[in-house]
Amino acid sequence: MLSGMDSPAPVAAWVVLAVALLALGAVAAGLLLGRRGRAAAEPEAQPEAQPEAEPAGPETPARPAGRRWAQDDLPGFLESPPGTPATVGPGPPPPPVPAPGPAGPDPAGRTVAGLAVAALALVAVLAAVAGVARGGDALPGAHATAPEPRAPAPTATPPTTAPTELPPVPADPLPGERGAGALATRSVPLGDDGVTARLALGGLVLERRAVGVTVAYPSVSVTVGEGEALAHVLLPTWNCLGGTAPADPAAAGCTPAGVEYADLPTPALEVTRDGDALRLTGRFPTYTRPSGTPPTYTGRVYPLSVTVVPAGPLRDGQARAEGALFLGTDRAESLPDPALSRIRVAG
Repeated sequence: MLSGMDSPAPVAAWVVLAVALLALGAVAAGLLLGRRGRAAAEPEAQPEAQPEAEPAGPETPARPAGRRWAQDDLPGFLESPPGTPATVGPGPPPPPVPAPGPAGPDPAGRTVAGLAVAALALVAVLAAVAGVARGGDALPGAHATAPEPRAPAPTATPPTTAPTELPPVPADPLPGERGAGALATRSVPLGDDGVTARLALGGLVLERRAVGVTVAYPSVSVTVGEGEALAHVLLPTWNCLGGTAPADPAAAGCTPAGVEYADLPTPALEVTRDGDALRLTGRFPTYTRPSGTPPTYTGRVYPLSVTVVPAGPLRDGQARAEGALFLGTDRAESLPDPALSRIRVAG
């Protein structure tokens, strides 16, 4: 990573420029040396041919060969004074033909000029690249300064446990009405200080008849969380000829009448808590589970009250539970079996 360091683009640009200039110098030197070699190989230009000296007449003294008069006509006047017949002599030599020169501009000069222009263009491009690399902070992603993190906006502290959405239970369902049992397998979160408890109770008279009574041997379970609770009641029923609920209905000759169920959540279920002791109150509509058909309400509603307290000190938050279930003036006490009656306090 190169964060915190200068961009290597300017260095690379100047390295490329140096290499290009060296190559340009080498090409230019080669062209110049080649041109000099060609000039040395060409033959030297012959000096301009001098006209032959005219033969001296008998009366004309010989002139020195090394001196001529370009514009003086005295020698010609002396040789041929006016009136002397003209003597036809050899004509002047033809003028020397100049050596053929180059047909146009020197191609080597054109090449050097082209290379110079290319070098200047390369310098301009590399300078632009170096400027962009040095000013890369203005480009997205090039040494961009990360924005300062903003503190999150204060939000309301969420509750420790979200409230459970439990479907309500009809207060007075009709016999055979469907929709029962929706809460049979539900519970509420205990949170940091919730309570869960179960009780197994003795016999309780549900209904009195002309020839006997209908009794039940209920069991109750409940979960209590933060502001919500859900209770389940199980009522195995028997028809007995006596007026009270026997301790052992099968031994007393009672006839089984089926099992009724009831589920009741808050707010229909009222929960009062005093330390680890609980009191539950509510109207429990019962339903049955006919074999092979959905649960249906019986049309019977029982106003029940249940008390649950630890039977001793808690160990690891648990203890045997004891309590009672009330229906009108009838009462059923909890069984002393610690496996059937138990309470556990969270936290």
